Amino acid sequence: MKTKITYLLLLLPLLTFAQGPWEFNTASNTEGFICKSSSGSGGSHTVAQLLGDLNVTFVTGAGNNPAISLVGANINADTNVNFIEIRLKNLSTATYLRFGSTTSSETAGTNYGELLITPNDQVYKTYTIDISAWIGNPVGLVILVKNNTVASGSGTSYTPLSAHSILIDYIRPLASVVSPEVNTFNFNTTTENFTILTRATAVQATDSSNGTLKINCTTANANNGKVALSSLLAHVEGTNKYAHIRLKNTSTNTLFQLNGKATGVATAFNPIQTYTTSDTDYKTYDFDLSTWDNGYQFPELNFGVKDTWLATPATYAQNEIVIVSNTYYKSLTGVNTAVDAAALKLDTTNWGICDSTGADAPATGAIVGAALDINPLTNSVYIDSIVFDNTLSTNDFGNTKNTISLYPNPANDVLNISSSNSITKIEVFDMQGRNVAYNNNASNVNVAALGKGVYIVKVVQENGSVIAKQFIKE
Repeated sequence: MKTKITYLLLLLPLLTFAQGPWEFNTASNTEGFICKSSSGSGGSHTVAQLLGDLNVTFVTGAGNNPAISLVGANINADTNVNFIEIRLKNLSTATYLRFGSTTSSETAGTNYGELLITPNDQVYKTYTIDISAWIGNPVGLVILVKNNTVASGSGTSYTPLSAHSILIDYIRPLASVVSPEVNTFNFNTTTENFTILTRATAVQATDSSNGTLKINCTTANANNGKVALSSLLAHVEGTNKYAHIRLKNTSTNTLFQLNGKATGVATAFNPIQTYTTSDTDYKTYDFDLSTWDNGYQFPELNFGVKDTWLATPATYAQNEIVIVSNTYYKSLTGVNTAVDAAALKLDTTNWGICDSTGADAPATGAIVGAALDINPLTNSVYIDSIVFDNTLSTNDFGNTKNTISLYPNPANDVLNISSSNSITKIEVFDMQGRNVAYNNNASNVNVAALGKGVYIVKVVQENGSVIAKQFIKE
């Protein structure tokens, strides 16, 4: 019993609440929640407390996309709330909820997240949604009930029928979700929880005998393709201030960034090395993350086309071309009244959208001349490994001079490491990212106490290179 109590005390700092939780346990008390409609005409849907639930019953003809809301929720989106947990039984055909911050009972503001739910439930189900990107303190809460159109989550209109309803057991704002810490990713069998996708696909694949995370952009528009670590499944420890990503970019996309939180704000970090395109071999990119926050981090990989418009623009000559948000713009007059990229797009007198040759855009619309490379068959980004640590490598991990070999593999008692350079540190991680063994200034590490399974050994060489390889413990 004492062990259980101690464990609960350790969890309490991670589960601190803002206003709420809303449990709906008091008879006849809906705790201020109402339900209107985000579209259509008609009166409100009905809301009542029922046996410890918020019973939201939809009314045919009362408008589409019911909006369950509490404008006075006072969620501290800028400080200590990063997730919302909801337990419900969906007695309707709706398949999608859009959680948003609001000052209105019918509409979601600029902060919102998407959640897929199952229809026609027989039992209660618990869902968690990440709202760490929300801003504003305090903010209200609105939950739009909609339908899903694609697997990645996209809302379309839901028209409720008579007697359709949702029973909500509770809604809980959370500071954190307890997830395993993982700092080394090798993608040998899975996507290793890089499952949050925006205008991109990410699958585990094999390239050049490497287990990889294969990434393709899917939409050729003015936005980048993004792939992120799921905040519900794993996290990277922010005290690791460097990242090393080994990849092969066979696409023509010229922008690659790692996004994380710095002083609580989503921040883009650029690689120290120049990002190359149409690669024929793997290259390692180092990131200096010294300014990002300690604690839970959920890295996001951002791919796109790099802007060539200067932050402090030079004087551009007539017919000179710049790239802004994946689109080519040509100076029509040589007059430079635009002071930044946003102003350039609006200055149609002096600037026009064109293709990569400078030809004017047709009347039918803009030519996205520098569109994301979306070829789904050949032009991918293959990520072989991602390592977060506190060592800045001054050498390319892919350099053939920085090599190691492991023996025996599988190993029983001792894993030996043959290295092309002197070794300063050896660390062993399990597949959950936990450090389970280590040795300094040596050529082997004792693994006798480890259970059977697959592990990652990370070797830091004297020249600053860090190499991670997989081995099997028998």
